[in-house]
Amino acid sequence: MVMPQTRREFLARAAAPCGGALTRGAEPPRTGSADALRAAVAFLAARQSRDGAWRSARYGAFQEGDALTPLVLWALAGAPCADAEPLARGVRWLERLTDTQSARREPWAELRYPLFTASYAAQVFAKTGDARRASFWADLVERLRITPSRGWPADAAACGAWSDAPMPPRLPPGVSTPPDMLAPNISATVLGLAALSAAGRRDLAAALPFLAQCQNFPDALVASSDDGGFYFAPADPVRNKAGVSGHDATGRERYHSYGSATCDGVLALHACGCGADDPRMRAALGWLGRNAAGMRHSGSWAADRGDERESLRYYHAQAFATVLPIAAASPWAVAQRRVLTADLLACQGRDGSWTGECPDSFEDDPIVATAFAVRALL
Repeated sequence: MVMPQTRREFLARAAAPCGGALTRGAEPPRTGSADALRAAVAFLAARQSRDGAWRSARYGAFQEGDALTPLVLWALAGAPCADAEPLARGVRWLERLTDTQSARREPWAELRYPLFTASYAAQVFAKTGDARRASFWADLVERLRITPSRGWPADAAACGAWSDAPMPPRLPPGVSTPPDMLAPNISATVLGLAALSAAGRRDLAAALPFLAQCQNFPDALVASSDDGGFYFAPADPVRNKAGVSGHDATGRERYHSYGSATCDGVLALHACGCGADDPRMRAALGWLGRNAAGMRHSGSWAADRGDERESLRYYHAQAFATVLPIAAASPWAVAQRRVLTADLLACQGRDGSWTGECPDSFEDDPIVATAFAVRALL
């Protein structure tokens, strides 16, 4: 995709009529998806605060604007029917937030979800051509990365990855098993990699050892669970949403591969420079080829994990849509693009929004679900 080089071009490109070309050489949306995008963009514009931010009517954690505004701008940046004025007000609000945070010694301290905010903000400013602000957020993402300088063993697979820590993740002396908030996971890691990649950073492959820990990939001891897919994090039966698949011959607990984690794994491997011929990339794409089916959150889920499966419905949709171009113009990818689009159109609300059914992961907030659905349609 050809990225706009200036803020003016970014806004003008986003304000092109629905059905017009997204970028040079891109296929325009079919009528159904164009209408859906137009309705979704109108819904998001109607929920914008007067100061330009987006805030949740459902969750107090999303009341300050710093979590939802970068997410919505990231989603709308590629929408050909986005009204330029809401976009411009949103970008101006994010510029003010950036300038305020850049003057702070600890810029993460005032943010509810600093990695989430920093990653999407870095990607937005990279698209507007604002290299200075994109670099600020990328620097913050770097400071949230797990490194030996923050007390982690130099040979730890976690080094080079990201966690959900709300501040630079320093491992306390003498602690060998980090708490969940400090332990890396694949969702946080793909956010970190996306931000650094958008800002033109090059030190991305350091995340590969951690990614290897999250993939059911055969090694010297082949287990039945080694199907090529990914899961959320090592040694975490709760946050690996599809559940425990069993134990291998060494007694190690293993986890089901599932759709959103495998899509994140493919995107992370791609960001780290792994091509289509890389064995781990081939294995992950092979898993998706065998299991993915449009918007359905694929995988062999434990019987008691139905709510967890539903809770990432729209996050999975946008991640899967982003993976499909990596599979090139294969018949499978083309067919899945159509199925995913049809699935999204079928569950759009009359007001143009999408809403998840489960509170876990916040997708029951229509702003969150709609932002992800717009990205998936694009």
